Amino acid sequence: MYQTLFSSRAQRAFQDLPQRDAEYVRDAILKLQENPRAHGTIKLAQAPVAQYRYRVGNYRLLFDLDDDNQVIELVDVRKRDERTYR
Repeated sequence: MYQTLFSSRAQRAFQDLPQRDAEYVRDAILKLQENPRAHGTIKLAQAPVAQYRYRVGNYRLLFDLDDDNQVIELVDVRKRDERTYR
């Protein structure tokens, strides 16, 4: 099982979510801890923000993986729009 570390940006973004959305995101993070490459995880090509993204409704979890230490570093939680991957 992977451990999740929140960047300061991801922590602020998560705390600012409406409670209902925060519950969905929390459940998705727990699912990623079991299998970070689960169906729906996409490796981003030339993404300046993070290596991977996972879709949770209108939100995207942007994260990096350290398989050697079994760590997911959650870089950001963003609402899907035209600026999500910049």
